[in-house]
Amino acid sequence: MRRWTLLLAGAALWLFLAALPALADGGPHVASINSGSGGLNADSCAGCHRAHTAQGAMLLVQDQSTLCLTCHGATVTGATTNVVNGVQYNLASSGTVRGGVILGALRNGGFVTAAIGSGSAYRMAYSTTRNGKTVVSLASKVPVRVDGTGAIAGQSVTSAHMSVPGSPLTSFSNTTWGNIDGTAGTSFSSTANPGGTLGALTCTSCHNPHGNGQYRILQLIPTVTEASGGTAFKPSTTDAIVTDAALPPDGDERNYTVIEQTGGGTLLASQAAAFPNTAGDYFHRTVPWNGAITGVTTLNDAPNGLPTSFDGQINAWCAQCHSRYLTTAITYPSGHGPYDTSSGDAIFTYRHSNTSNKPCTTCHVAHGSNAQMTGTYSANETYPGGIAAPVGDSRLLKVDNRGTCQACHDPTGTITAPSTAGPTPAPLTP
Repeated sequence: MRRWTLLLAGAALWLFLAALPALADGGPHVASINSGSGGLNADSCAGCHRAHTAQGAMLLVQDQSTLCLTCHGATVTGATTNVVNGVQYNLASSGTVRGGVILGALRNGGFVTAAIGSGSAYRMAYSTTRNGKTVVSLASKVPVRVDGTGAIAGQSVTSAHMSVPGSPLTSFSNTTWGNIDGTAGTSFSSTANPGGTLGALTCTSCHNPHGNGQYRILQLIPTVTEASGGTAFKPSTTDAIVTDAALPPDGDERNYTVIEQTGGGTLLASQAAAFPNTAGDYFHRTVPWNGAITGVTTLNDAPNGLPTSFDGQINAWCAQCHSRYLTTAITYPSGHGPYDTSSGDAIFTYRHSNTSNKPCTTCHVAHGSNAQMTGTYSANETYPGGIAAPVGDSRLLKVDNRGTCQACHDPTGTITAPSTAGPTPAPLTP
């Protein structure tokens, strides 16, 4: 009798699990569910919290970072996004959320490995008209990293925004470079001050796990823990809005990979599946990439589908912590910019501009990069203020050494159009 009871219980459990539907895009991170506006019978609270037997702070079933990786980890099936290895999987047809096929490489790299083709950057020069004159412009591509068979090939990261289990990195700085008062781009230090001191970053430092209608559920104001000693971290006091893309239809979800839609904008996971999972461009200086000199567009990357707002919004969001990095908040003399006008800061004195078509995410990923810093200068570059950094730290950049500079600039004034540099990628226009 006991054997039959166990057998029936096991069968019932199997039927229950098999009947679970794949969660819609956003999973449990949907504001309308967690705010109660969609009704007060929500089930998702129990997925992460326990009222009396919690094993992690904030009544979590386990510590926060571990909990996030139970869905977004390397070998689990609770979410299509694998932030550990920097890839997104297709949506399962039933049962679990994650299918068995890789949809593409995540835009933000990964925390342990990433598939950024940092050694295969490609640049082309083409003629364009600016202020009535014909000038040479540069467009660049950083492809997805592949192995000898053409499959996506992850590589150990050389820098990451935070530590997760399995990371190949042995040390992390607890300084938020450029932070000073939480007011983006408006206050500087005439004495050397590299930035505020933090405790360890966690997933929820940047993301709101309950959902908030923001792009990538980014916190309106990043929530970080200040470390004792050092220079106090100064949090922002102003919300940074990053407009979200339109919700996908039922049964589909967002594409979080570098595969981009023709003309910019958003591409659903179902649409991205029509292209090779190695397609796409990490640099996204201009999109779409079509491998040809003619027809190049200057439309910049807009992963939330709103090219008129994303660049400025994401810059303002990053500057909530890295406040002295933002240059658009300052008015410069006519014909000048942050590159030749002193800010008055002892460390961040002259700075690379981040105008509306140069978001932080053009050059950097947010999670982790596998770019290789092996050059004489790049491998031993110190942190701001001359603070020692781990040898080979890639600063979340997308191109080996400081090839990011070569991707956009011609300091010699000798590049002619049409011309190319780097390994020519296979032409592909999503």
